[in-house]
Amino acid sequence: MNYNSSTISRIADIVLGIRVDRSAAAITAGTNPIFTVTGGRVALLGLLGEVVTTMDATLTTLQINANPTTGDDTVLCAASASIANVDVGCMFTLPAAVGTALVTSTTDGGCILSTAPRWAIRPGSIELVTGVGANAGTMKWSLWYVPIDDGAYVTAA
Repeated sequence: MNYNSSTISRIADIVLGIRVDRSAAAITAGTNPIFTVTGGRVALLGLLGEVVTTMDATLTTLQINANPTTGDDTVLCAASASIANVDVGCMFTLPAAVGTALVTSTTDGGCILSTAPRWAIRPGSIELVTGVGANAGTMKWSLWYVPIDDGAYVTAA
């Protein structure tokens, strides 16, 4: 049986959480917001990055932080292995253990999505931190969440 797309989207929201997508963008140097949390706390249920154009030879790494509007950053994962020359379709997810490296898929066919701990994230931004510098490759990101506080939501930065 085929369901219409709005029904499929609502079922996915119930099962996986609300999905927010960020369009493909270049990997720029430094710390850059990829999502914005507004209106209250949210439970981060999943985060997935996918390479859209092949990474160049720059030996940079990726790390994900939560940067609240007030207070100190929380490191959601340690830096990944180098993303130099990573191919289109390679995926990145948060690790199963707190404090370990961003997980890089070993194949382009798929990756484990939901082994990461669920994070309570305060209003602010979720950031991509590069370890060495910019990379000419591009990545797109998807985030799944549920609001903890009434009126809380996430948007792509």
